[in-house]
Amino acid sequence: MLATGDKIKTSSGDKITIKEFIAEGGQGEVYKVDYNGREKALKWYKKSFLNNNSDPKAFYANIKHNVENGQPSKEFLWPLEITEWQDDTFGYIMDLRPSGYYDITEYMLCHIRFKSYRAIIDACLKIVSAFRILHSHGYSYQDLNDGNFFIDPIKGDVLICDNDNVAPDKVETGILGKPRYLAPEIVLGKVKPNMLTDRFSMAILLYILFCLNHPLEGKKYLADALTPALQEKLYGSEPLFIMDPNDKSNGPDSVAHKNSIMVWKCLPDYMKEIFINAFSQNSFKNPHNRPTELDWLKVLTRFRSEIIDCLCGNEVFTQNGNNCKCDCCGKMIKIPFKLELKSYAIPAVQNSRIYKCQLGTCDAKDALNPIAGVVSKKDSNILGIRNKTDRKWNAINSKGVPKKVDAGETIPLKDGITFTVDDMTIKIIENK
Repeated sequence: MLATGDKIKTSSGDKITIKEFIAEGGQGEVYKVDYNGREKALKWYKKSFLNNNSDPKAFYANIKHNVENGQPSKEFLWPLEITEWQDDTFGYIMDLRPSGYYDITEYMLCHIRFKSYRAIIDACLKIVSAFRILHSHGYSYQDLNDGNFFIDPIKGDVLICDNDNVAPDKVETGILGKPRYLAPEIVLGKVKPNMLTDRFSMAILLYILFCLNHPLEGKKYLADALTPALQEKLYGSEPLFIMDPNDKSNGPDSVAHKNSIMVWKCLPDYMKEIFINAFSQNSFKNPHNRPTELDWLKVLTRFRSEIIDCLCGNEVFTQNGNNCKCDCCGKMIKIPFKLELKSYAIPAVQNSRIYKCQLGTCDAKDALNPIAGVVSKKDSNILGIRNKTDRKWNAINSKGVPKKVDAGETIPLKDGITFTVDDMTIKIIENK
């Protein structure tokens, strides 16, 4: 281990001073350091880890390449600088993780709980968006698991660590990933980690965040001793989703999987469908059939858009923007207006928003940009739709008269008004 006060030199000649030990993992140790007058984190590799790597110099070169190319998105605790080799090992500098973030295991054990369903969805959206951006840069992560993510339970903000495994797609780093999170084709030794295996591991994490159970560990997982042969079946040769609608043999146990049972019955059908697709036999056998990141973003933004608050404080999942009853206090919730998109409608309530990805195809970096939002007009409780883009909308008022809506301008919520954004026409409808 490194000691307080030790000096390490970076590849560019800067000096790092060790301040204190933070944590230790299988690959190495993490220290708080002084780097050019700023507090940063240093991950320092164990010699044993590097000795087990098939090509330590290539591993070093890949991290250095990532440093030079820079952070794909703000969610990644990306390598900022790499050190020189010292005593047959090295490390890299990254930002320190701020307080208020917890790893996924803390949520699975219910030590930490999300403030709201919106926070869960926001965390999922940021994870999916980050990996869409990463993949758009030609990288694959290669080691998605529950230890890579730190999440703020209040805001749903996400930080992704251990980015030393990130490499150009299909370029090997000597790491296959963590058991229980590997795609079946990796378990069976058919392929090395790639973008499509990333998608499978990501789907596991999304299910865990919603349901707090592993999607492949149903009754079969509980039935026998977890031998290597059984693990290969569960995760490789015979994987089966615990909520598979056609085969209940690996279904949920009433005690061990009560979270999955409770949450699953509340999820909208389109959320159930994408999980069933992600863990279908078709997806297991043909990785190209897995839901894409854009597929996930579309259903997650829809889900977020359909959640409203009851006066009792309960979050209510609406159906197509219609009036509904709170399942907590039992009172009817009146939703005066809804916004009709191409294939569904969402409630037009305070802070409702429409995201770029809900309109269709979009670039990786602008998928979660709000293009419209429901806001209160100045000094009143009257709601309207604000143009959050940087260009004009084409709108038609309730009397059929065309109108241009400038960037930042708000139009009233009135039945029959339509506005067009990126070739999608959105209609304001009054709930009767």
